[in-house]
Amino acid sequence: MSKNSVAHYQRINGRRLLPSKYRGHRSSYGRRRRPWGRYLLLLVLLFVLLGLGAGGYLYTAPAGRPEADTTYILVAPGAKYPELRQQLQSKLWLRYPRLFGWLADYRGLSSEPLRPGRYAITRDMNMAGVIDELQHGADVPLVLQPGALRTNAEILDFFATQLWVKRDSLEAAFSDPALLSRYGMTRETLRAQLMRQPLTLRWTATGRELLDSIHSGYQRFWRGARSEAAQRLGLTPLQVTTLASIVESESAKRDEYSRIAGLYLNRLRQGIKLQSDPTVKYATGNFALKRIKGEHLATESPYNTYRVVGLPPAPIVLPHTATIDSVLAAEAHDYLYMCAREDFSGYHRFAARFSEHLVNAKLYQQELNKRGIN
Repeated sequence: MSKNSVAHYQRINGRRLLPSKYRGHRSSYGRRRRPWGRYLLLLVLLFVLLGLGAGGYLYTAPAGRPEADTTYILVAPGAKYPELRQQLQSKLWLRYPRLFGWLADYRGLSSEPLRPGRYAITRDMNMAGVIDELQHGADVPLVLQPGALRTNAEILDFFATQLWVKRDSLEAAFSDPALLSRYGMTRETLRAQLMRQPLTLRWTATGRELLDSIHSGYQRFWRGARSEAAQRLGLTPLQVTTLASIVESESAKRDEYSRIAGLYLNRLRQGIKLQSDPTVKYATGNFALKRIKGEHLATESPYNTYRVVGLPPAPIVLPHTATIDSVLAAEAHDYLYMCAREDFSGYHRFAARFSEHLVNAKLYQQELNKRGIN
């Protein structure tokens, strides 16, 4: 039988005789399978891995690009999520604001009532960490230290700009006689209880909480040895603080404070008017005065120690606690008079007799005239 007839026979019976070299490889010879399915599967896996990697990076990467290592987010009572979101963007510079918004929606931050407070967000905190801190983190208190504040208005401005409490609410608390009496204060003597030392307060503290903190700090300061030292001088803590405010206003030289305190204690004991120029400035309300004249000395005020005997009713500035300690350790001497040195060094000339004081005062007045200071 010829090869053609065999092939013909096979075709008739629906079979095809393969050459011997292709036997056992029927599928690859008859119909080659192409590898597109395998490539597609690898491509899908690659995209899944890339997606997981990108998602992991976005989830774990720092939420923002703040300038400081720690940024404080302030949530006021009654604040809404859009206000918080705007603050987060402006303070943290969120890398992916839309993704953060989706995560905030998913975690419930955007729908649940916000917790008022002050929250610390560190530079490396991721989006989930930021949200968790705002939902469950600690309310971080503020540490405030008042400076050389002179009036109640300045005190109100200081706290109103640092705390959430509104100025009018704070002023109402500071003017409430019944509330102030609980702390042994009046509107004037509040300045004597406010010490120039750190106060730890919640950012959302109320006026009453602020008064609590002020009074607690005052009691801690005057407990024990300081209170006993004031008694030995025959003064109350209020009087010591008031005297310290005058001493500090008279000189910028701390090594003079104990001597100046001794001088004023001598005058108090002898019933002599203190005649302190800084109290005249306080009485006039013009703290920029460089030269005290007769018209200023005539000012009617309980703070003008050229007209009243004894101490003013309250401090003329918040003194440093170290100045209070200088008063409590006042130097014992016979001086009754002091005058700024004519060299404008900031130091003073002291005198026990008025005739000596007149000589010192003339030297200073001549130098004022020479320099054209009015």
